[in-house]
Amino acid sequence: MKHRSFFSSIAFRLPFAILSICGLVASLALVAIYGLSRAQSEMTSYSSTAFASLAKASTISRQVSTLLSTAPFLLNTTSPYRLSNESLQIVRQIDALMEYVGRQPADILADLDEDDRTHRVLDVLSAIRKETLALADNADEAQRYKSLVGATVAKLEALQQEPRFVPTNNVALKQIAISAAASDNFLQLGELQRQYLRLSEPPGSTSPAVEAKGTLALYDGVFELRQAYLSRMFAVRSALTRLGTASQNLGAATEAQFMGTGQTLSKGFASTTQALSHLRQVILAALLLVIALSVAAILTVIRVSKAIMGISEGMHQLARGEKDAQAPRFEGPETELRNLVRAFTAFKASVDRVARLRSTAEAAARTIRSTFRSMNEGIAIFDHSGRPITMNHRIIKLMQQKPSARKLPARSFASKIKEIAPDLLPDGLAHPGNLRNPIVLRARCSAQSVLEISLSRQAGERVVMLVRDITEADRQEADARRAQRLDATMRMTHQVSHEVGNMIGIITGSLGLLEKASPLDPMQQRHLARIRKAAERGKTLASSMLSAASHQVLAPARFDVSALLLGMLDVLEMAAGNHCVIRLDLRRPLPPVFVDPALFEQAVLNLCLNAAAAMQEGGEILITAERRQAMLAVEICDRGSGMAPEVMDRAFEPYFTTRPNRGGTGLGLAVVYGFVRQSGGEVSIHSRLGEGTRVEMLFPALPEHRGHEQSPELANEH
Repeated sequence: MKHRSFFSSIAFRLPFAILSICGLVASLALVAIYGLSRAQSEMTSYSSTAFASLAKASTISRQVSTLLSTAPFLLNTTSPYRLSNESLQIVRQIDALMEYVGRQPADILADLDEDDRTHRVLDVLSAIRKETLALADNADEAQRYKSLVGATVAKLEALQQEPRFVPTNNVALKQIAISAAASDNFLQLGELQRQYLRLSEPPGSTSPAVEAKGTLALYDGVFELRQAYLSRMFAVRSALTRLGTASQNLGAATEAQFMGTGQTLSKGFASTTQALSHLRQVILAALLLVIALSVAAILTVIRVSKAIMGISEGMHQLARGEKDAQAPRFEGPETELRNLVRAFTAFKASVDRVARLRSTAEAAARTIRSTFRSMNEGIAIFDHSGRPITMNHRIIKLMQQKPSARKLPARSFASKIKEIAPDLLPDGLAHPGNLRNPIVLRARCSAQSVLEISLSRQAGERVVMLVRDITEADRQEADARRAQRLDATMRMTHQVSHEVGNMIGIITGSLGLLEKASPLDPMQQRHLARIRKAAERGKTLASSMLSAASHQVLAPARFDVSALLLGMLDVLEMAAGNHCVIRLDLRRPLPPVFVDPALFEQAVLNLCLNAAAAMQEGGEILITAERRQAMLAVEICDRGSGMAPEVMDRAFEPYFTTRPNRGGTGLGLAVVYGFVRQSGGEVSIHSRLGEGTRVEMLFPALPEHRGHEQSPELANEH
């Protein structure tokens, strides 16, 4: 057992492992040295292959020199036939050279950088071959045109011997034709053609005879054929010029191939030899260093392992709960082991304290975890790179994310909230985000909910996101602002209408005095009638403004809403038109109310007209009446086009309309709002684009014992 524990101890295993590593490293070093020596011998054989490549490059250079010495003589050749023959001979030389390059083994160039240079030589040879073939074709065409010109001139000489030869200037025309057949450029040919046209033109206005026309056609053919011949020769000279340039490029490419191959081989041999020498030295030095370190490590580990075993035994005693565990004694020079012994003593003192604190911390953690999960506010914490650390379920729901979103980084997690600028949040270590100071913003989600989002940074660059649902508070604030704005508009409308009514009263009274003061002629009476008519229109306008400003004269009475709605059903159906259907939903028993019946009917009628206008293609208008605690609720619903939020916010404002071209005045909803508020009730609009509109009116319900007396609210209004 004693020998078995020794073989299982670090004192045996670590030295054994180090010795094994040294043996392996030594083996690897020997293998590497052997491999490098083998590589050097292979480099020697590789040099022979490289010299074969040089021999190939030399052969290519020699054949290219032969080709270059042949090509320039084409420039001195003027005969198209000779040009064609010599061009075809050059093409055969190029084909032989390209075939030689293609027959070379691929491994000659496989390890060198002259592939590109060889391909460059082949490309230049292909270009020269193409140009030479084109030159030969043009030379053949030129020879053909030259033969045709000679045949035409011979035909003209034969015609001159016939007695019926017509042209009078036949000697001059013949001389011009011979000169044209021998012309070498277009300028000379053009001058001869002008002379020919001047001599061939018949005297006076007489037209040439038929025989003369045939003869002149032969002269014209001489000029046309010579012109085609000169065009082909011009193409031949252009091709010769390009061949000269290509020949120079070929010479340069061949020389570059030869020089590059030599330089590459020299550099490769030098660098390979130097690298092999350095590598051999490094391997030997590393081997000596490994051996020295291994010996030092073995001596140190043997001494340290004894102390570690003592400390390990003490730690096991603490783990078993033995409070009398003692720290091992160590008198070695190693500072780390002395510190480890002192740390063991401090650790033993901390174990008892940690055990006492653990139960308290676990209870606090459970409380914090439960509070974190059940918070009504959503909270999420991200690290400095944007990775999530923790978050509760509430924030996932508020941010309209899936449960798997708790693994998303900060920017992706907040991507559905457009009000949060992406640059604020971190996105990896390269983009830490621009959030420096705490910010609070509001976001409107697609579900018509309003969120208050707080973003801040904690110590350690952590990002904390706190989200609260403030939809109800935001709605109440919007309602309060809208009510304040409408009340201010109504007060201003009332003041303006009151002042306008006073001024119209003065105008009307003054008109009466004028009519009674003295007799008026018909013209004056017509003027006064116009003034009175305008005053009446102003009075009507002021009255409508008073109605919209909640200051109209009411005649409240106690009545049954269900009976009134059933009685006006025919009127509502007629007003809505044939394309709309009115349906009543009276949820009895309905409490009685104390409001003005006529204005109540007008309010319902206005709302039904608006609903019918919103449904151009027809539909159902639903009128619902029910008790809601101490209030009577009357709702008018339609499935029309609905309202945008900005339109719904201004719907109750006087003279605001979305149908100015279809008879809208902007007073319908304003009168409804004024009537309901003046009657002590509330009115609200609920609408979405494409989903229809619902207008809700709430009136105070009368108790069952209430008589026909006036309500205190309405009494205060009068």
